[in-house]
Amino acid sequence: MNTTKGIVESVLGIPTTKKLWTVNYPPALPFTPEHFTMGGVLPAVLYMFRWGHRRGKGAFAKTFGKELEDKKMSPPTIEDVLSELAKRNDWFEGFESTTGKTILGDMLLTFCLENKNHQTGRVEQIQRAFATHYLASWIDLPDSVANLRYIPEMLVALLVHQKEGELIQQNSKPSIFSVGSGFEENVLLKLFGNSMQIKGPFKTDLTSDYFHETNDPAHSVGLDQLLTVRIAQACGQAPTKAKGGGESEKIENQYPLAQKAAKDFREDLNVFIQAYGETIPRQAFLQMMESCIALGLTNIYFSTIKLLLEWEQTGVLTEQREQNPWPIFVDCSCGNEHKLRNSAEESMADFLRRFERVPVVMMCLRILDDKVRFIKKLKDSLPKTCPDATEFINLLGSIFHGPHSYSEKILDDLDELCSRLADELEKAEEALEVQELLTGNGNPVARLAEAICLLMGDTIQKAHYLKAIHSCLMIDRPNGLAKRRKVQRRDASGKRTSADARSMVLTNTLLDFLVHRHLRKAAKGKGAAPL
Repeated sequence: MNTTKGIVESVLGIPTTKKLWTVNYPPALPFTPEHFTMGGVLPAVLYMFRWGHRRGKGAFAKTFGKELEDKKMSPPTIEDVLSELAKRNDWFEGFESTTGKTILGDMLLTFCLENKNHQTGRVEQIQRAFATHYLASWIDLPDSVANLRYIPEMLVALLVHQKEGELIQQNSKPSIFSVGSGFEENVLLKLFGNSMQIKGPFKTDLTSDYFHETNDPAHSVGLDQLLTVRIAQACGQAPTKAKGGGESEKIENQYPLAQKAAKDFREDLNVFIQAYGETIPRQAFLQMMESCIALGLTNIYFSTIKLLLEWEQTGVLTEQREQNPWPIFVDCSCGNEHKLRNSAEESMADFLRRFERVPVVMMCLRILDDKVRFIKKLKDSLPKTCPDATEFINLLGSIFHGPHSYSEKILDDLDELCSRLADELEKAEEALEVQELLTGNGNPVARLAEAICLLMGDTIQKAHYLKAIHSCLMIDRPNGLAKRRKVQRRDASGKRTSADARSMVLTNTLLDFLVHRHLRKAAKGKGAAPL
């Protein structure tokens, strides 16, 4: 018997099914809605600003891992890093004893590296490198940059703010966030690239980055930064550009649909980096910057969800000047005051109930996108999707709701596909609920979208979107935006079940960032924003 995906492929075709059988749609949301680790984002951003392309394979596992029987390298642990660094007598002295190694291992875990699932200990797999210094970008963690779900690429596109073109280009004129220009031309590289120089005739050479050893206090680095530098130096060079496995080294120039949220995020990052990067101690700055990124990403994600739910009803995206963030009640007591906590949990639960429709709306967009690109008279005049896809998605909305001249033809074609898919499912005696949906009334785009989402299942659809929310919020992290707790509830039958209750909170680090940010002017002529 065919699988449900096989049945969909037999009706829609393999190429079309491949486009639809996913969770992402970059013109609406430039990052993939799946789980990611926030701590790996900044090193990847630093790498792309320096080299002008996405990060590929580096030498971290080869340098610090152990060779297995199949010639592959095991994921390095703190113990592995200690063993390798201990061989460098020109870098380290006095850490040979068990006590010395314990101290050095604790320093690495405190300042430079983090184990998988935030575990302690020296024998667990290392998952991320803190961006204490630019050279953290030489440490290829996570192993594949795709595991960061294109968050770093979106941040680079937002900061560069290149107004035309599908791909980020190396800047022809100076910019504070120029790409591929060096350490002095980019404020982020200059901030994190203490004592860094480019040596040799070619700045694109992966070995051209040079850390200048000096005793000059004006150019010295802290111990936390020096440890990161030594790990990177042991790797020998920067990672290569992304290649193979369907990965492209190019950085896409794609903005989110939530333009106002993106603009606010870009301004927050810009002001915070330039105003406080050199005055706040590096470890505190990193924690606050992660809170800043988490807040900006959450606002973009939630605002995009709001726009998409409105688009489903009207077929038109709200204009930038009228866009507003999703209103969420925030518990400023961090869960200590029960009434505030309960109100915050109810607010988040209401959001999550409405959010459940988002996978279907994203599927509608993918279905319509696929259809319009195969109509000869239409595909040659389609609006561009990069960097801003607003006009294109409004076109899809006019087809979805009927005003467009090609709407009737496309909707009839999709209605026929719904009937064919229902017939094939009936023959295979699969998914009775989906059969009824496909043969029902209503817009055929929405019917087909709901059917495919049901066939894919919550594990592929809803669960991934929810994991992305948790990752953006840095839920339960000391510098995150949300907390989660287990609560007991009764279902319709009266049976008690355990469920997660989530609430937005102001952690100390997030509050610290907000105070610092709002006390600084965004630009000349603008006043400091009151809290």
